[in-house]
Amino acid sequence: MNDMVSLRCKHCGAPLDESQIKGDSPYVTCEYCGTTQQRMDARKYMEDMVNQVKDWVAKSMPMGYSAGGMENVDPVARHSIFVKDIQPRLTKELDQIRFSNLALLGTCLLAMPFRSAHVSQPDRSSKNAFEFNAKVRSVSSLAVTDEDRALIDEATVVSETYALVVNNIKLLGECKDGRWDIMAKNFRSCAETMSKTKGYEIPDERYKALADVAEGFASMLNGDITTAYGKVKSGMEMLESIGERAMNDPKFMIMYSAIDQERNIAKMALGIIDSSLSSSDDPAMMMDIIRKVLETPPSSNMKWNYLLNGSARYDEVFVNIGKAISSKTNGTIPIASGSGDVLIPFWEVDLRYTFTTGKLWKKRSVEVKEDLLVCADFVTDPECLNDPSSAMTDIFSDRPEVGFGDSFFGKEKSISGGQGIGRIQDSVSEGTANGRKVMMPLSTRLEAEKLITEYLKQRSGSIQQLKLGDPDVRGLIYVPCRIVGDRLELPDEFGALVPTHIGRSKVQSQYII
Repeated sequence: MNDMVSLRCKHCGAPLDESQIKGDSPYVTCEYCGTTQQRMDARKYMEDMVNQVKDWVAKSMPMGYSAGGMENVDPVARHSIFVKDIQPRLTKELDQIRFSNLALLGTCLLAMPFRSAHVSQPDRSSKNAFEFNAKVRSVSSLAVTDEDRALIDEATVVSETYALVVNNIKLLGECKDGRWDIMAKNFRSCAETMSKTKGYEIPDERYKALADVAEGFASMLNGDITTAYGKVKSGMEMLESIGERAMNDPKFMIMYSAIDQERNIAKMALGIIDSSLSSSDDPAMMMDIIRKVLETPPSSNMKWNYLLNGSARYDEVFVNIGKAISSKTNGTIPIASGSGDVLIPFWEVDLRYTFTTGKLWKKRSVEVKEDLLVCADFVTDPECLNDPSSAMTDIFSDRPEVGFGDSFFGKEKSISGGQGIGRIQDSVSEGTANGRKVMMPLSTRLEAEKLITEYLKQRSGSIQQLKLGDPDVRGLIYVPCRIVGDRLELPDEFGALVPTHIGRSKVQSQYII
């Protein structure tokens, strides 16, 4: 055995490359799984694997023969040995790997660049598959006929690609540095291996597409946004084409759903990259904010998870973040009047409701229009999801004082108190945030609508005379505030309606740039 194959990764079983083998460091790093290990451990594992393969071959060969000297044996005798002794054992294990590989083909092999994905671990490890691959290669000299060589080729391709994909599934669950470079290399190696064997054209092209996307993600994380856009776009378009072909191929139809998921992930990442390119003079800064947002998922709540766990929400979130960032240079955002040095995003809501006032023949209904503001970062606060009123200007918590006579004779004009919120909304105009800090909006319009709906359910249950209309979430506005110590101080117009969320939030925990 020459020096080129003298080391194997003890974690995944892959052969280490030439630079690792010829180096003099006591540590080596596997380029297929990214694991660093002691050189002596990698060498010991290689010795164990060689002994295991030799033992397997010895048990497979008839008495008096060894695989090492087969080149000098008559082809007819070699074919006979292969068919009678090798093929049955080879096929049995190959069938098991084929089945495991089929499950992998139906698995989504991508995640968002900054996020991990917990994919069910395959029943066979990459180390096991690489060991089988070594067994196959050790008896390749016995393959004489085209049929024999086809079996060897398929066993080599299936076991090697299976092992590399299993490595990538493990990497999907780890947000460690450099994982997308490793995954791209593994996908590219899968494609190169499959291209040598007929019948695997569709998975071959799928792995090429995934390699492009993974390389794009690696460029994205390294700040090369332009290269990232081209790579991810190329991979996404390839996946679209391959998905249609897989849908019409009985052999690879199982891949269709997984390819569709991968295409959607690539599409969403492309939208994020596009936002960073088009909405900011500093795409690297935009990408850093995107990374932080994706690494900090919204709070978990059973009533909210169907919205907050959906990756599509980030399309809207990052568009709004892009607008906020661009407003610091040449863009504009809706800003209320005021002298505060930090702009806080709120969802602007128009609410119409009716309530009943008066008794007996004086009983009547009154229609009221109120203005509310909802903190645009409420999704990061689990208390807001449990108690929606804490995320907004709670207009029903400050009811106007009325005398018994007004209540009896139906003279009440309102059962809510909007303080100066209406004045804040009326003062809004498009403006630049130049010279001010801006807090990033982290929720979507749909999420704000749900929060308002939950709030109104909460209030209508406790206020019997209240009948609600449909709230209108008009959009985001930015209110100038001040930072006092580690807290935000809202303008006086809020009066007693400062959202509880603002009071308990610390500035350092906010996304402010």
